[in-house]
Amino acid sequence: MKPATLWVALTSLLLLAACSKQPQWTLFYYPDTDIQQPNRDKSDVEPQTAETLDRYHAIAGYYQTLQQCQDKGRGMQRLNEGKGSFECGHNCRLDDRDMIICDQWHNNGP
Repeated sequence: MKPATLWVALTSLLLLAACSKQPQWTLFYYPDTDIQQPNRDKSDVEPQTAETLDRYHAIAGYYQTLQQCQDKGRGMQRLNEGKGSFECGHNCRLDDRDMIICDQWHNNGP
């Protein structure tokens, strides 16, 4: 391979790698019936909070910025006639017990 061709190939690879950022924000969306709404049929049931929900099933997307995450969450609320709650987590991952943990949370309730 000629040096000029090699240089172009390496430069292209570096530019491609630099342009592909990993998403840093995870959107968790909960319908109104799932978060902070007591079950009206059973008076002994406590309302669920985001901490007690199954976050695996609430994941609704991955975004590069908090603003993108919040915009998508608000859009999902609009599609659900203003109902629902969402939160955005920064740098989320699984811990050694397979629980989702994030460095930072932004709660955007109803």
